[in-house]
Amino acid sequence: MMVLICMYAIIIGYVFFILWLSYGYKKVPLFTSSANIPKQGFSIIIPFRNEEKNLPRLLDSIRQLDYPAFLYEILLVNDNSDDASVTCIELYIKKHSQKNIKILNSIRTSNSPKKDAIQTAIAVTNYSWIVTTDADCMVPTLWLRELDSFIEHTNAKLVAGPVTLPVHSSTFLNVFEQMDTLSLAGATIGGFGNQQAFLCNGAHLAYEKASFIEVNGFQGNTHIASGDDHFLLEKFTKTFPNQIHYLKSPQAIVTTTFQERWSSYITQRKRWAAKSTGYTKTLTKGIGVLILASNLTFVVGVVFAFAKAYTHSLPFLILLFIKIVADFILLIQASRFFNKQKLLLWYPLCALWYPFISSYIALISLKGGFTWKGRYFKR
Repeated sequence: MMVLICMYAIIIGYVFFILWLSYGYKKVPLFTSSANIPKQGFSIIIPFRNEEKNLPRLLDSIRQLDYPAFLYEILLVNDNSDDASVTCIELYIKKHSQKNIKILNSIRTSNSPKKDAIQTAIAVTNYSWIVTTDADCMVPTLWLRELDSFIEHTNAKLVAGPVTLPVHSSTFLNVFEQMDTLSLAGATIGGFGNQQAFLCNGAHLAYEKASFIEVNGFQGNTHIASGDDHFLLEKFTKTFPNQIHYLKSPQAIVTTTFQERWSSYITQRKRWAAKSTGYTKTLTKGIGVLILASNLTFVVGVVFAFAKAYTHSLPFLILLFIKIVADFILLIQASRFFNKQKLLLWYPLCALWYPFISSYIALISLKGGFTWKGRYFKR
């Protein structure tokens, strides 16, 4: 009985957390940019390592940007690639006469290649705002116009933006990853809406360069390989609590690539989980513990329900149902914004699988490091 009470307490706490996120989500309004003359200058920083496959798509999307060329620059930072990435960029620059694209070599000074790459680029930027995205992404045509208008409207110091995955196929992995990304987006927006931001995505992040310098950039967490986005968010929320905002605009959605295999998906999530050891915000730590506890509770509930470890399995089935419904509330909101309501047909299957894969990744992340782009990193 005591076990069941503890399990219900965890799930009830989780339900209140989801309702809190749902409430925050509603507080973030859809943003529609005004037809103002562009004013803000942007330095777009894109670290890359062995991305010859993805760079052409990224560069093509950049070429379609509807923004004055003299108000932005593209800094592509090479993190010791050993494929044809650099050649690919050079040929592209020559073919399209892209004078505002530069290739830099990352200067390694820490255990975090991505932070080093961003820091290398910031040192030579010409504009007052930094925008980061990834080499495997595609940016929307009105991306910079939306950012420019939003910054002017909010007087922000840091802006987080939406990221989605393409509908590549109907394989369960692709559908599940899209659902997972939707869930993360919903949680991100909800946190911003409650003025308690605890998530953001480096594939779509913008911040004022002067403010980056003021919070001492990545200083204090360069020993952790990942987390160039999260740790910066923590610093900005502490220093500028009322000047961090989420750009909730359909015209500003950045598209990233999916993982082709489950092993790649697990490795990516392990990399993301590795930064949890560096969290300094009590709320973020608490949320992480609550999510892990709720997922483990779900797994244990399934085992108890089907193994009939107790006389009646109904209490455990009710427990599972409550969590599934709670997650669905936030997912509906996110799916509407990203126009992916059709994905919800897969929700029952994804909802059953998610606690198992999530718990597995969380537990294996507690020990050992991870391999990324051919290099091994310790926690």
